[in-house]
Amino acid sequence: MATSQGLSVNTRELGDAATRLDAIADRLESLLRAEEAALNTVPVGRDEVSVRASSTLNEVHASYAKSAALGVTELREVAAALRSSAGNVAAADAEFAV
Repeated sequence: MATSQGLSVNTRELGDAATRLDAIADRLESLLRAEEAALNTVPVGRDEVSVRASSTLNEVHASYAKSAALGVTELREVAAALRSSAGNVAAADAEFAV
């Protein structure tokens, strides 16, 4: 564990947090993929209301899917940043090891 004037970094905990974030991203991505077909709608009739309602639901689904995919990407980027930071701290500690 690195310590410098009150600053303490546990690189193992950073790595564990990154692993947990990746697992959350994996579960979210898997769930979104599994439920994609169930979230697409088709009009129950040919009338204007049915067609419009189905179209609106599909637009909302597409918007949500895009946002959720961006969220998954952000989780993975945060996990990568934590891993990188842990590696940088470990490397800095190694330089000062006696």
